[in-house]
Amino acid sequence: MLRFFDYCFYRITYSKYYQRVDKKDPYIWAWGWISLCQTFNVLSIIIIYYLIIDTKFNFKLVCIPIYLTIYFLNIYCFLPIKKYKEMGKLEKNEKYRKLKGWGVILYILLSFAIFGFVMVKLFWVPTIK
Repeated sequence: MLRFFDYCFYRITYSKYYQRVDKKDPYIWAWGWISLCQTFNVLSIIIIYYLIIDTKFNFKLVCIPIYLTIYFLNIYCFLPIKKYKEMGKLEKNEKYRKLKGWGVILYILLSFAIFGFVMVKLFWVPTIK
């Protein structure tokens, strides 16, 4: 599974958009996006668990430490940028490049959508008239 996140990091770092926005350090954007998506995935699983067992928990107390932990773990994992420069040379002529790029975008959008749906379920309390 780490290969999937490596590929997502590579594609975000070397996308044309982030190369234009930040030519010097585009990988910082990739760290942020990957960390945010992974945090949303972990928090979605935690919230679903708490919704199933029907207990209350402090969302703010859980959210920030999880994001910071994942962010620093990603910095440690993705720190050797040289690896991604070599990856760029190897995968320039890869098969299904556009399809894989859309897969990365779909992963980001699904992470946000699932987390949004779970948050609505957590905080939306229906009023009974």
